[in-house]
Amino acid sequence: MPSLRNIAEVLRRYAGRYQFLDAFVDDVDELRDGVLVAQARLVQGGPAPRFIVGAGPDRVAVQVFPDHGVARCRLDGGGQQPPSDPAVAGAVLGGLIGTALATANDKKEGLLGGLVLGMLVGSMAGAAARPPERVLAMEFDPSTADWRLYDGPLLRWAKRTLQPPVPLTV
Repeated sequence: MPSLRNIAEVLRRYAGRYQFLDAFVDDVDELRDGVLVAQARLVQGGPAPRFIVGAGPDRVAVQVFPDHGVARCRLDGGGQQPPSDPAVAGAVLGGLIGTALATANDKKEGLLGGLVLGMLVGSMAGAAARPPERVLAMEFDPSTADWRLYDGPLLRWAKRTLQPPVPLTV
């Protein structure tokens, strides 16, 4: 399964064209294992809270959509770690992930088996509030710990299922 570091690497590789990677919550190591809950800092509340995780080039902003079972990630090269109460951040994120894990399992409908898919998502410059203009399907290869383009039989289903119908706001 990919880690947030693997996600940061593919986002750096496609920087400029794609700003986000959407993946099922249960396919991201730190989300599935609950490790992220202790490390995350809450930077935005509301219906789709945003969390910052990591440091340096691997610092990632994560937004969890529990009703879709999807996490939206983007690189966050911002300055200092945002202040937040770790207990509050952990409680909020833990609740979101619990719901999202169950939803991801239902959404997959047993179709993926061991296949891990993600969608690189991009929009035109200055158009962050609009729907995505570019979507690129990616498959994670555990043997190389890297992402590669995906053009398999589940492409339409994956694009439809992995894209939460929300503006690109992470």
